[in-house]
Amino acid sequence: MANSTLLLRQCMFPRQSRRQISRSSGSRTSTSPPRRNIAAPAVATALKPFNDIPGPLALPMLRHSAHVLPRIGSFHHTVGLGLLEGIRSRYGNLVRLAKASRKRPVLYVFDPEIMREVYDSNVTVPPFWERSPLSKQRFNTQKCPVNEGESKAIWTAIRTLLEDGTVIKNYDKIFDDIATDATRRLGDLRHAENALNEELETEIYRWALETLGIMMFGIRLGCLDGAVHIPTEENRKPEKTSMDDDIPDLCSLSKKPLEQLTAAERMVKCTREIADGSFLVRSEKTLKSDSETFNNALKAFDTHFSLTEHFLKQAMQELNSGKLRQEQVLLDKLRPLENGLLPLAADALLAGVDPLVQTAVSMLYQMSLHAAQQQRAHDEVHWASASIDAGAGCPDMPYIAACAREAMRLHPATGGVVRRSTEELAVGGYEVPPGVDIVLAHGVTSKLEEQWGRARAFIPERWCSEGWEPLKASRAHSLASMPFGESCPASRIVGKMLAALATRVFDKYRLEWHGPAPNLVTTGVNRLQPPYFFVLQNAA
Repeated sequence: MANSTLLLRQCMFPRQSRRQISRSSGSRTSTSPPRRNIAAPAVATALKPFNDIPGPLALPMLRHSAHVLPRIGSFHHTVGLGLLEGIRSRYGNLVRLAKASRKRPVLYVFDPEIMREVYDSNVTVPPFWERSPLSKQRFNTQKCPVNEGESKAIWTAIRTLLEDGTVIKNYDKIFDDIATDATRRLGDLRHAENALNEELETEIYRWALETLGIMMFGIRLGCLDGAVHIPTEENRKPEKTSMDDDIPDLCSLSKKPLEQLTAAERMVKCTREIADGSFLVRSEKTLKSDSETFNNALKAFDTHFSLTEHFLKQAMQELNSGKLRQEQVLLDKLRPLENGLLPLAADALLAGVDPLVQTAVSMLYQMSLHAAQQQRAHDEVHWASASIDAGAGCPDMPYIAACAREAMRLHPATGGVVRRSTEELAVGGYEVPPGVDIVLAHGVTSKLEEQWGRARAFIPERWCSEGWEPLKASRAHSLASMPFGESCPASRIVGKMLAALATRVFDKYRLEWHGPAPNLVTTGVNRLQPPYFFVLQNAA
């Protein structure tokens, strides 16, 4: 496996063209030498002790959970990112939760420059949940031949590859084709007064899985084939009340016999089960091997792994049988991994689909509230179409890309990044001992007024060259908005996926929201809670 990893790195990064990437501090210039991967220096004696970092007290018995209890808790009215914003407002940019709250202490970081100290320290690692269903399914059953060091090197290589503009351009046409198919299905999904029915989220899952599948495998999976689900009196979901909150919403695929579903539809169904069941989230139920949730998660991961293997075999057969197509470039680069390619592809689909879905829904929601921005996006698409018809080629569409980036800033898929300290380090002038979980709350910094200006407003112009200078995104810290975390390999290409979907939707339709504002909840990723009240009107 080590030889295949070395071969992969040589294929991706020829020695003469390998780029040096340095996360230097803001005080350095662009000509500063690259940072060496060395251990962090010894913590200076002038640093303040870890226990001096402010934070809520851990009360007897109830510990920190007392602070979120109804009526008596200081933060009983906030959840998810709102809870983190409340903690920052009360205690500052560094907040400590003592060890009494859980097995190890937690440090929340809300300042982008202090986050840079953590990233640059080189003595933190992502926590690994050894008792989780996924770790048992992969490592205890020998389904993951890649060790941790090799996996990190591979993901770093993939990230650098997907940051190459010439590589990303290979997917422009196929992303547009997939977005066209998804938009056609959304048009078919409309019912009374052009409202989108309850299958909208499933359709977005179909689009996301098809899009990530073409990037990973270079083939169409078939998630967008067949007719859309049309609700009738017989199959319509019963209206839920507040007493039914614990009853899961089943998509149409979950109501069909398994033998009636194609492999792609089974993949969509399995992906939704994993997301809706929060099987990737560390919780009391997913860490108890005798719980129903744990066993359901194991079955879902086994099904997901088998379906990924099915599509990978198809992709390798096509790759080996004919001329290399543009969309097969990533799979071709990953070919030297051999047996390690299957768990890598499974992890990419497990980790990528749900964040992409929720980001797309958030983008559509924001656009539905802003008619002027929709009109500008519509005009940009028509101008690009006219340019193509005139034989001038396909121009860039920066405003649609800006809409996607602004939606990711306002509703990031992840609230932050967790890093566990392996050695003593200095963070914000304090000593941080080994074994501390450091939460870098990018979901909070992406809406800080001092970073963005009118931070809670949807202003795509801040990402454009002609935007008003005080609101320019370039004025914000480079780590202030990281919707998918610091190490996500597909951070850049996600913008292409979202822009392709927005281009096709706003070319044909106008999107409206006819209902109350949705709640933002956190279940592994940040998501707008259904029901959705989208209305899809034909463009004039």
